[in-house]
Amino acid sequence: MNYFDQQIAAWFLLHRTGAGINIFSVITFFGDWRLLLPAMFAILYILYRKNKKKFIRPFALTVIGAEAVTLLGKILIHRPRPLAGVFQEADFSFPSGHATIAAALYGYLAYILIKSLKNKYKWSVIILAIALILLIGFSRIYLGVHYVSDVLGGYFVGLTALAVGINFYKIFPKK
Repeated sequence: MNYFDQQIAAWFLLHRTGAGINIFSVITFFGDWRLLLPAMFAILYILYRKNKKKFIRPFALTVIGAEAVTLLGKILIHRPRPLAGVFQEADFSFPSGHATIAAALYGYLAYILIKSLKNKYKWSVIILAIALILLIGFSRIYLGVHYVSDVLGGYFVGLTALAVGINFYKIFPKK
């Protein structure tokens, strides 16, 4: 952990409010595996039923790959979490799994929608996805369960997995 991470964590600890905790506790749930695991299976089922099978393998590769790298990173780095978190988390801090999965899952879902929707909705999808991804990462810092560098590391892993998944789709399109 570095000085910058400590300073930001201390600032949020001093400025955290009950209302903020309530709001960001809801937002952080949108990056929680208990919501996203069933959501992933629902998305896969919908893609299958809507005959959008060409997105299934790249979507699964993106999400599973991102989670695998995150788990490996947590095991190898062993970074402890901040001490003053609102929630007690059982695993290590780096990289943030919430930030990783937000970037990977919501990013690829946005990609599917952009490829499937009319042009007039594309910017709305992009803006909504970016806002949700950024809010989930910010919620982890606000709630004191991650440092800024954890969230940035999670975004890096998630966006890298997203880029791999999109390129996999482009290189190996399957009807």
